[in-house]
Amino acid sequence: MEKIKNLFGEFRMTWPRVILLAVITAVYTALINQVPFLHDTSFQDIAINLECWFLFAIFIIVNCKTWWEASLKCFVFFLVSQPLIYLIEVPFIGWDIFQYYRYWGIITILTIPGAAIAFLVKKKNWLSVAVLSVANVYLAYACVQYFRSTTSAFPHHLLSSVFCLALAIFFTFVLLEKKPHRIAALAIVVVVMAACLVYTQQNVSDEITLGDGTWSYTVDDPSVVDVEPVDDHQFKVTAKQNGTTMIYFESSNGTRQIANATVSGGGVFINMMDAD
Repeated sequence: MEKIKNLFGEFRMTWPRVILLAVITAVYTALINQVPFLHDTSFQDIAINLECWFLFAIFIIVNCKTWWEASLKCFVFFLVSQPLIYLIEVPFIGWDIFQYYRYWGIITILTIPGAAIAFLVKKKNWLSVAVLSVANVYLAYACVQYFRSTTSAFPHHLLSSVFCLALAIFFTFVLLEKKPHRIAALAIVVVVMAACLVYTQQNVSDEITLGDGTWSYTVDDPSVVDVEPVDDHQFKVTAKQNGTTMIYFESSNGTRQIANATVSGGGVFINMMDAD
């Protein structure tokens, strides 16, 4: 355990190492996403969800000496890795794959202030507990959502569910030193997981409201979401299984709209995009 803890605080994260880590993770993510029999499994979750990227980001952040170094290196890591993933996927899918980059592009920009805030975890005080709990809350939520997916299609996403819980515990014991801090951090994880088990539901839906007119639609991958018209210009999108798909809308007057629908653990997230 001591050797592992040294990796999170005493391993010098030089610029060549940041770039190398970005390239390795990008190559794995892009190639593993092209293996058909791994579709909708834990092995491809890295291409859709955030938990693995939390690990990479925190690994970089805690191995920097200043907050601005952490911000720059974390930003560059995402700036290199995410576009590279899509470039590697172009021969398999085509240039349209870059339509999905908007989501990760926003995340990349947010790493600049996010890494500066996350750097506070190195203080190993109550502020560190608060900062770390942001990541742990997401991991606890993701753990429950993956578990729900597992129970409906065993053993899909079982590894991801275990990974999220293990990562929250790992962060707590590696990044925090005092017993009260660890107890508080773990208590937050337990409370969030309990709340999610009680209050969250699988097959969460979202609605898309378009402009005036009568709209028709097509879905690239109907196994990911179910689309149901509410009226001429409003549609209900319901999650079916983890994945990402495009929904194409066209109105009676020729206007087009595109929605990027990402399903994670039963929840659906909609990102409207330009048709051109």
